[in-house]
Amino acid sequence: MAATLIELCGLISSSVATVDARCKAMSCTYPNLNDPAISKDAARLLEDSEVSRATSIALAAASQLIATMQYPSRVIVDTSLGFLLSAALGVVAASSTAEIIREAGPEGCHINDIAKKNGMDPAKIARVLRPLATQHIFREISPNVFAHNRVSAVLDTGKNLQDILAAPEDKHHGAIGYSALVGLNTDETFKAAAYIQDVVLKPNAENEEDEFNTPLNKAFNTHIDLFSWYELPENKMRFKRFGMAMDASRRMSPLGPPSQGFKWASLPGNTLIVDVGGGIGSVSLEIARRNPCIRFIIQDKASVVREGQEHWEKTLPGAMESGKVSFQAHDFFMAQPVKNADIFVLRFICHDWSDSYTLRILKHLREAAQDTTRLIVLEYILPFACAEDETYRHIPGAIPPDPPPKPLLANKGIVGMVRYLVDMQMMVLLNGCDRTFPHYWNLFREAGWEIEQVYHPAGTQDQLIAKPI
Repeated sequence: MAATLIELCGLISSSVATVDARCKAMSCTYPNLNDPAISKDAARLLEDSEVSRATSIALAAASQLIATMQYPSRVIVDTSLGFLLSAALGVVAASSTAEIIREAGPEGCHINDIAKKNGMDPAKIARVLRPLATQHIFREISPNVFAHNRVSAVLDTGKNLQDILAAPEDKHHGAIGYSALVGLNTDETFKAAAYIQDVVLKPNAENEEDEFNTPLNKAFNTHIDLFSWYELPENKMRFKRFGMAMDASRRMSPLGPPSQGFKWASLPGNTLIVDVGGGIGSVSLEIARRNPCIRFIIQDKASVVREGQEHWEKTLPGAMESGKVSFQAHDFFMAQPVKNADIFVLRFICHDWSDSYTLRILKHLREAAQDTTRLIVLEYILPFACAEDETYRHIPGAIPPDPPPKPLLANKGIVGMVRYLVDMQMMVLLNGCDRTFPHYWNLFREAGWEIEQVYHPAGTQDQLIAKPI
């Protein structure tokens, strides 16, 4: 009997029925894959909590159904060649093909016309677009004529091709799409990943002793960290793109509203939050807008501090003048200068570094903490592909709520795949890593912190709340 197949099909069917019911209740039409644009009503539908949950179950079930029914050899071979799809995506993004196709209109653009504008070989344009179209990224609407769909439209910066050609270094500045993120993933990450075997097959002790023995270091023949590498003159364009890519990632995973996760609004007036390695203070800014009585110190490199001050002056005028926020140049591998913090915040800092370097950061914060200080770490917690470790069930939130129905994987399969890919990206670029909850628990304990609560806000990073031991 094909019991598992029937169960998986049942989950897909019931999930689609839920989406259909929500479409009727909200008087919305589910967005068409072939339509590049998405209406406000359709966007609201996709953000609906019932639709979001049903979509997750349907995607997990569909992926598991394919894995179950596909020939194992095909799964392995297709996966081993998957990097070529990334390469194709990189070519499209770097050549402004998405913008050219958009300017051509809904009738699409012939490869010869694309070639006239970006200088590529027409045949090679087709050879990178066709496998993408087969993956439902772009549409081939007639032989060698390609048009956008709802997926490929995400690659479009929304800018005029002539403006891009006139100032290519500004291509990603203020872009509405995610082209900068694609550039980061298909340029430095992609090239560095080719050297991953050269690093990970060596004993772990060797890698821990040398933080700069990363695939990126081998790929680009350098022996400095990623951020110092970005500051080299020849990487000026990559550095600007990286900043835009991080902005795009924040738009994909914005800080949830105050009602989700940690209750920022419950903090007493004059609470002091120190945003360690906070960049231009994007997270603090979102909290500050909703909680005017909280004070902030945002720490980062001196060059970033100047950018942050300008950003706050434009977006929340008067905040610095009133003393609500201040900026401080600080290296988080050095002793923490603020000794009266109520809360230390680390957002996507720990995953940039190996355990030995992350311990340095956490220990400096512990040494500066008061008994009442709390540490809030915003990171993605990697779930196991099996049932979670029951050892930590006594800690609120340590076991993620709402487990998926059987026979789905405990981590919802493909729905959460991006977390594992980002973890590997950290290994490739920085010798860093994302971590499972037991990994975080042991790391925090070694640094003098104890996790007392975990929040899992929908659509954004997890929040680990820790107190001094």
